[in-house]
Parts: sequence; structure tokens; C-alpha cells
Amino acid sequence: MDAQALLSKILASRSPDDVFTRLNYRKEYLAYLKLLHPDVCQLPHATDAVARLNQYVEQLEALLRLTDDAGLLRVLPGNQLRFEGEHTLLHQSRANYQRLMALRDPAAQHFHQYLPAALTWDGPALLATTAARVVPLAGLVLPAQHVAWILSRMLEFVAWLHQAGFCHAGFNPESLALVPETHGLVCLSFYHMTSLNGPLSTISGKYRLWYPDATFAAKRGAPGIDLALAQRTAVCLLGDASGNGVRLRATVDERLVNFLLKPQQNAFVAFTEYRKLLRQLYPKREFHPLNI
Repeated sequence: MDAQALLSKILASRSPDDVFTRLNYRKEYLAYLKLLHPDVCQLPHATDAVARLNQYVEQLEALLRLTDDAGLLRVLPGNQLRFEGEHTLLHQSRANYQRLMALRDPAAQHFHQYLPAALTWDGPALLATTAARVVPLAGLVLPAQHVAWILSRMLEFVAWLHQAGFCHAGFNPESLALVPETHGLVCLSFYHMTSLNGPLSTISGKYRLWYPDATFAAKRGAPGIDLALAQRTAVCLLGDASGNGVRLRATVDERLVNFLLKPQQNAFVAFTEYRKLLRQLYPKREFHPLNI
């Protein structure tokens, strides 16, 4: 890409992902500076483009240091994430992870791909290792065709969890990560997990408004909790950080918005309904590469 084409691309961009890939953004940044730095480039608006590059790099660096329900979460090289938050919650997350990994039936063997390959102690911190590169959902805004498959993975995972007798009770953009190369999904933390319809002792404070109202009176891990959190996470990925979704009606297919705003109580029914909707929205099945 020559300097003029790169300049035009940067000035037309709206987010870091329009310019950089998450995997190689540091190398790309240095390469772009060699073309556009004011010391070597005399093109109009080159200074503005470099300023935007600097802003984007700051945003990407910030996404390597997230705050989840327990505290600090660092995204590390080598398919690893380091949880450095509140110790009691970290212990609870690891214990719940081990409960899921202990399930050995054929369905569990398949759904273990939705879990970290390992969750081990690294001093006081908890180190998650994944089988492939993952990108946490936090901070992402994606086109509808990508949110469509991410929601499908979430609902499939919820259906299995409920079949296995568990309620996660903490799905949100910090607790989930996508696998860009294979369109996979990995659940990173399990702080609030409980038995399905069992006592619910903790929830995500940051996303308190995402929980169904009945949660606070019943204080039980009802199926509708995970389904509502999955729907609101999808709404957030579509660009409505509030999770309410009403503002999406102007830009997103009404059928998808209606599904996202409809309360659901049965994971299998919701997943079946959603798969039917996907066939209507995308009658021609295609793999859309996600370059982040």
C-alpha cells in the first residue's frame, strides 16, 4: 500500500479495526509511521493521519488491560490471559471451571472447546491458556453478520450449560472472547456460576441492569438470566453499549432486533428459534472472515 492509499484509508476509518489487525498492530503501526511521519511525508493531512494512528494504538493498548468482575484482566502474548483481581472470586471461577471440565460425557467433550484449555495459578493471579488466539468481546463493535454467529455460539453454549445443570449468570463482554480464525467462542470466567435454578449469591455489578428484574427477588440461577445476558451482549456488539437495543432498529434488521429484545426462558427453544431466524436472514451460508 502506498502512502496516499494508506492516508485515505486512515482518514476514512472510524475505529482501530478499520486500520489495524489486533494480532500485528504494533508492527503495522511502525510500518505506517515510516510512510506517513511528517519528517518523511509531505502529503496533505499526513499529520492528522498520524495523530489518528496514535489514538488508535492507545485504544488497542487499553484493550489489553480490561477490568472484569474480579478486577484487572491482562491479555498476554501466546494465547494467554492473566486475571489479577479479587482472590475469592478467582478461586470461585477456577472451581467452577473445574466442575465443567470434570464432565466427561460426549456432549461435554464437544463443549469443552468453549472453555480455556487450562486455568492455572500463577502466584496470586489466575492464568487462562486458550487453544488458539482469542479476542475478548470488550470494546468490539461488529457488523451484524459477525454478531449473528457469535450469538449462535453463545446460545449453543447456554443450551449445553443448562442441559448439564448449570447457570453461568455472568455472561458479558469481559467474560467472553471470540476466536477470529475459526469463528469460535471461549468463556473466560465463571465467577457467578451456580446450579440451574439454584441459589444465586453473586452477579456482575457492572452489568447489573442487564439482568431480568425477577433475578433480584428470586435470587436463583434461572434459565432466563443467561439468555438475557447473551442477548444483551449481542446488542452491545452491534453498537448499543447500554444493552437495551432499541436504538438498533434504525440500522439493524428488525427481525434480529425483535429476537434480541424478546425475553426467553428456555435455552433449547431459544436456540432453535434463532437458528430458524438465521436461515431467513442469511439463506446462503457463507464464512465471513473476521480480520481483527
